[in-house]
Amino acid sequence: MDISIIIPVHNKPDQLEKTLYFISGQKDLGGIGMEVVIVDDGSTEPVREVVDSYRDKLPSLNYIFIPRDKHSCRSRARNTGIAESKGRILVFLDCGIVIPDTMIRQSVGRIGDSANMVLYHYILGAFTDPDVEDMSVIEGITPQNLADTCERLKFHPGWEDMRTAHFELVGGDLNRMDVPWTMGWSGAVSASREIVVKSGGFDESFKGWGAEDTDFSYHLHLHGAAMYATEEICVLHLPHAADDKIDMKIKTSFMNRKKMHFKHYTFDTELYPYSADMHYDGIMSKFNRLVIKYYTPLYPAELIGRLHDDYLAGAERSAIVGADSYALLKELDVSHIFLQNKHIYQDFKSKLTDKEVVYMLGADTPYASGYFDVLVVTDFYRMISEPIAGIWLKELQRISKKLVFIHNETYVSYLATVAGWTWHSLDELQAILGQKQLAYSVSAQIGEFLLLDIAKAAPAANIAAPEKEPALKG
Repeated sequence: MDISIIIPVHNKPDQLEKTLYFISGQKDLGGIGMEVVIVDDGSTEPVREVVDSYRDKLPSLNYIFIPRDKHSCRSRARNTGIAESKGRILVFLDCGIVIPDTMIRQSVGRIGDSANMVLYHYILGAFTDPDVEDMSVIEGITPQNLADTCERLKFHPGWEDMRTAHFELVGGDLNRMDVPWTMGWSGAVSASREIVVKSGGFDESFKGWGAEDTDFSYHLHLHGAAMYATEEICVLHLPHAADDKIDMKIKTSFMNRKKMHFKHYTFDTELYPYSADMHYDGIMSKFNRLVIKYYTPLYPAELIGRLHDDYLAGAERSAIVGADSYALLKELDVSHIFLQNKHIYQDFKSKLTDKEVVYMLGADTPYASGYFDVLVVTDFYRMISEPIAGIWLKELQRISKKLVFIHNETYVSYLATVAGWTWHSLDELQAILGQKQLAYSVSAQIGEFLLLDIAKAAPAANIAAPEKEPALKG
């Protein structure tokens, strides 16, 4: 079998009927062997009757019914489809999505004998509001004219795929993105069976709405998938009225993204719960091109000596966040180094073998409370934007017995003065942490540098502070 189309469904027989109608309209298949696998996830509506009505039009039509139980989810339905299918190429298609009459032939032709190719097809209409947009533009669509209809709607703001700008930016080659897996919506995906099986399929622990497809895409990426968007293959998500469960979907999507991070504990996934898909690649791109040593002060040897003498000496576990100078990190007596630039991380992991180099910011870590005897944070903390800064700093407080900030009273980063990045003052840091005052004491002052002991609690009195905060330089 050349290709298997896997469709999970729970009720929605009318939408399924339209999807099957467009699949049955495929042309020029030649010798391509195609099967359709319908996985019914415990429907109470007449889904089977719809499937049976297409057996003459789709001879290789497999219907599987899974009784509804506490394990029911889209991931289990799709995995069942994978296990029951025979094609060397798998197409994951959501119920209610219709495809042009050339899609199957084009997908087979594009993937060919590749063992690791994944195609993410443009999905038009996924966020179209039928009460706002003119629905007459899709009246009379057929498998034969759908491609032309999609071509007209591809760049229409009310119909276009929200991923289009990213697709265009990299010319469809998603491998050029920092986090290509964020584009991995499962509504219309074609992939070699080999890479799907190699990645382990879908994680069935994801319940509710959201992120199970992104997690699947991330595993494809980790296992070497070559990911492409197909401008030449567009499908249409038939618009329907928005349901009233949007708040619940937002909540479950956030929790599932957190679950995804808990599986990996890497910087790639650490900030994903707090960002929309369309912005995340830009965020990661910034970090993956940031060389911190160029934008933070040069820390003098006397300051490093005081860090060693007053904090690091005798510490069993210690860490630094916000430093990527090889000379500094080689000299600094810490057991762990947190890095966010993937390229520097990979380089230093092989060079600094006496230290544990971690690809993480520290906003969401696997470490137990008080795991580090000492945790040092450089002026890097000043360039982390809200609300991540608050989440991050509270987590650093949790995992350390003693938290130390290096703070320069007068230095303002070039990133803030020219590139528009954040550069927090201590007063702003107090506000971010949601405390009346940030509890810290100055343990040492060396020139313009301060070493700040950050307390676990935030008492309102007896707080040593610099005489004044520096004004931003123009």
